[in-house]
Amino acid sequence: MIAQTRRLGVSKPQLDEQLNSEDEHMNKPLSFALLAGGILLLIFGVNASNSFGSDLSRFFTGSPTDKAIWMMVGGVVAAVAGLLGLMRGSK
Repeated sequence: MIAQTRRLGVSKPQLDEQLNSEDEHMNKPLSFALLAGGILLLIFGVNASNSFGSDLSRFFTGSPTDKAIWMMVGGVVAAVAGLLGLMRGSK
């Protein structure tokens, strides 16, 4: 790696700085996408838990459908990951 950087005329600290700045530029859009996708999954999960099929499931089993629960859990996980990514990227 050091030999390659010498051939390019770039020092290792300069190369590390360039790579870190490129990572920050890619992390922000990915974090926004995770946050937006998480919010959408939460909305769809809440809507699914209020559906007629979920009401039937709740009547017989006492809990909403698995699909509704997994959409809400996935939405929370994605939204938290997006928020953490945005907070981490603001250094």
